[in-house]
Amino acid sequence: MIKIMIIGVGYHARRIYLPYFMREIEETELSCGVDIHSQKDIIGAYLKKNNFKLEMYYISDLDQYKISKKLDKFLTNLIEKYKIDSVIISTEPLVHYKYAKWALRHNLNILMDKPVTAEKDLSTDIQKALKLKTDYCELKNIYLDKKKQGFIRAFSLMSQRRFHPAYILAKNKIKEVFDLTNCPITSIQISHSDGQWRMPSEIIEQNYHPYNQGYGKCSHSGYHSLDMINWFMDATLKKDKKIDNADVFSNFLRPKDFLAQINFDDYRKLFDNFDNFNKCSEEDFLRAVENFGEIDAFNSFVFKKNDRIMCLGSVNLIHNGFSQRNWVSAIGRDLYKGNGRVRQEFYFIEQGPFQSISLLSYQSEEINPDKNDGLYDFGGEYHFDIHIFRNSKMFKGWKSHEKISIKDLWENNMQGYSRGHQEDSRINCIEDFISSIKNNRESLSDIVSHERGTFLLSSIYQSAIKLRQGENSLVNIKFG
Repeated sequence: MIKIMIIGVGYHARRIYLPYFMREIEETELSCGVDIHSQKDIIGAYLKKNNFKLEMYYISDLDQYKISKKLDKFLTNLIEKYKIDSVIISTEPLVHYKYAKWALRHNLNILMDKPVTAEKDLSTDIQKALKLKTDYCELKNIYLDKKKQGFIRAFSLMSQRRFHPAYILAKNKIKEVFDLTNCPITSIQISHSDGQWRMPSEIIEQNYHPYNQGYGKCSHSGYHSLDMINWFMDATLKKDKKIDNADVFSNFLRPKDFLAQINFDDYRKLFDNFDNFNKCSEEDFLRAVENFGEIDAFNSFVFKKNDRIMCLGSVNLIHNGFSQRNWVSAIGRDLYKGNGRVRQEFYFIEQGPFQSISLLSYQSEEINPDKNDGLYDFGGEYHFDIHIFRNSKMFKGWKSHEKISIKDLWENNMQGYSRGHQEDSRINCIEDFISSIKNNRESLSDIVSHERGTFLLSSIYQSAIKLRQGENSLVNIKFG
């Protein structure tokens, strides 16, 4: 029996992890949960509403940022009481490293949300940006040592696109052409928009996917795009096409810039009740957000083998994009998916003169569990189309164009507010984690495979910090 503790039972955990474990999972048990006292009523109401019996334990809000001797003893007692052998870490990213290191010390298998780690003032302090690399390497090395000794079987990251049928199909198509032509991915463009329109007071105060801790979009959903650019390239990094370094250049749009785009007078014209909920003046806002994290980030990459360019890439990460929000106050709303958030995402992948792949996923409305029409249409909740273009003159068996819809690849398994192909892919990631423990095999999202993604994330912040300081902001990163 695999016995799991979950640390962090917030919006994401209540949408993904808990609904999964509400079903009976063979030889697997979610035994207990840990969160902070300020969330006790919200979590308790959720468990009662869903009739889910999960033993919850609460710690001081201040204790969450440090594994003190007192907290270590408290958590260790839970391990012994419930015979815990595995942990899901679904906390604020600032404490991922601390809880992961604690779990490794206690020989626990780990499934952790992305990114591997984050730091306060990450987007303004170069030493914090560099620390992402050193923290990752420390965790990786401890894990590999523990695994070699047989104490731990799995340390996985919740990187669900690796388990998504559309991305798996695209990677297989890339590998198929590479095996035939030896041509790697030569360029890749990715754009991801969250549609997260936040009011000025929320930018200052919101602690979920925050800016006020000194990091932002790149460490929120942005990490998934960085993971994908590397995961796709893994299919073509064989033999003489292996990439060993990259040049990185980044531009951040920060809260001060956002206020220049939509200022307080604009808000007052848009919302009659803006001043009823706004808690600061423009001057106070500008002072408060001086060292806040990024809202949008446009990142350019040059992937190289030695000094030869193998692939050009860009990853554009946007919070301030098309939204369906038309209200001022977010009180009482689900800040994960229920505050006007609308996802729009595309990938354009070129494989020299042989193949082009486009992945398009465009929503036009918030998720509505009661709506069942037009779900797969352009703008629908489930919209996801793959277009594959191939040089059919060069290889006669190829089609010049093929279009595939997600509805041809996927059958919805989850219901209600947790439905959707991205959500099902998260379920696949959980099941892969459990399977890797049971069968003593490497997870498909093993922490070791996230080195390039973490190094790129570190380099993005380094570049943006240097640009902010008026320095040469081109950063070269070497891969092991």
